[in-house]
Amino acid sequence: MKKAFRYLAILSLFLIIIFICFFKIVDFDFGFHLKTGEYIFYERTIPRNDIFSYIAKGNKWVDSHWLFQLVLYIVYLMGGTAGVILMRILVIALTFAFLFLTVYRKEYFSMSILVCLFALFVSFQRFLIRPEIFSLLFLAAFYYLTERFSSHPRLSLIAIPVLQIIWVNMHGLHVLGIGFLTLYLLGDILQALISKYSSIVPKLEIKAREWKEKGILFFIAVIALLINANGKDGILYPYRLFNELKARPTVFSRITELISPFAMKHLPFPDPSVIYKIFIIVSILALICNLKHIRLAHLFPYGAFLYLSVLSVRNIPLFALIATPMTIRNLYGISDFILKHIKIKPMFSNYLSYALSICFIAFAIFLCIFIGQNRLYKRLNYLRAFGLGESDFFPFDEVTYIKDKDFTGNIFNSSDIGGYLIWKLYPEKLVALDGRWEVYGDFLENIKQLSNPYYFSKLVEKYDIVAIILYKRSWEIQLMGPWLQRNPFWRLTKKTWNSLVYEKVY
Repeated sequence: MKKAFRYLAILSLFLIIIFICFFKIVDFDFGFHLKTGEYIFYERTIPRNDIFSYIAKGNKWVDSHWLFQLVLYIVYLMGGTAGVILMRILVIALTFAFLFLTVYRKEYFSMSILVCLFALFVSFQRFLIRPEIFSLLFLAAFYYLTERFSSHPRLSLIAIPVLQIIWVNMHGLHVLGIGFLTLYLLGDILQALISKYSSIVPKLEIKAREWKEKGILFFIAVIALLINANGKDGILYPYRLFNELKARPTVFSRITELISPFAMKHLPFPDPSVIYKIFIIVSILALICNLKHIRLAHLFPYGAFLYLSVLSVRNIPLFALIATPMTIRNLYGISDFILKHIKIKPMFSNYLSYALSICFIAFAIFLCIFIGQNRLYKRLNYLRAFGLGESDFFPFDEVTYIKDKDFTGNIFNSSDIGGYLIWKLYPEKLVALDGRWEVYGDFLENIKQLSNPYYFSKLVEKYDIVAIILYKRSWEIQLMGPWLQRNPFWRLTKKTWNSLVYEKVY
């Protein structure tokens, strides 16, 4: 009976994961990822230069996400948008399965569930259909395999390099794999050295053969980075993107996901940024209480990913993945210490196990109903809706209007909806801007000049722009809206609850 309740409690965790991932496609960038996957599927080649934008046409494009895009299109081809959403559920469920199993102990199953719930609610904001979800999966798998290296070295020696090859062809954050391995191995090396001469850290027992195998693993994983379709550019893509962010702070400071979570104020509970701060406190307290049994291989990645999460909201899930196994392990250590000094009767232990299992099951039922009724998303003001299909926030009517009008010239659009327009209009129409900021080069330097009608008139002449579509939540509408309302050369021809369409007056 106790075993059955434990399994039901664990299943309740994954039921919550399924429900929290079961929402309509809401990310505009999904469109250009899907369309690129379609292009790769039929053309049997990866685009090296931009093909979607008339402003960036021909510019160098390092498509570091090509494998994700190909997989995405194949899944879409087989199952439509429903298949894509189910893919997201599977990827996130596997991610948390790795997290849960990394340090699972059945006698403390409730702690594992509780910390995984923290990680889930810290991360779910980023559960979009982007290559990022595969980075979460691979990072969790790396942690799992690295922790089990001593008992299963052959599995890790094969699986980690294979995952690294897939990762480097799926997402620009592939360097996180090597970064994690470096910090993990560095932590073990320093702990082995320090523990020989001091009792500051616990002694680490690793045989010479295991050190050799870990060295081989690291070498093979680094070599695996070279096996990517973009060569040197694919490896250096993260560095290049980081430089882009630094070079154009004005542009990227407008993107919410790049803002520090500590710069975001007055957020409602349970916003991920709020829970993130609580999670930091919990993880640090658990670390301090179990400091006597600290392992530097856990502490180094924790510190590095904590730093990344402080820099921007989008890095919070990465920190959660790294912090979860370490926090669970520290809570185990604290519990072992307590049980060693306080004897608890088996009967009380059983009742406690039943009570915790029932609490988790009841919480899961309540939360799934709460999510299924969209009350969670409304409370957080998220543009999400429980279910299958495309989000109601996509500009369906505007796309239909554009198709019906069959404009002979180009259409200027706000970057937010560029990915969606690529999905629905390419190759008949190219977009002006979309979410692939790295392909637009110098144009971004002048993007604030969109507030100047004279500057925009030069763009109109250069690119033969005959219509404008602006998403009401975009930065571009803030820049262009004031002068468009009184400009005699542009007429508002369609207005919906989320977009505006202007046409050129001849």
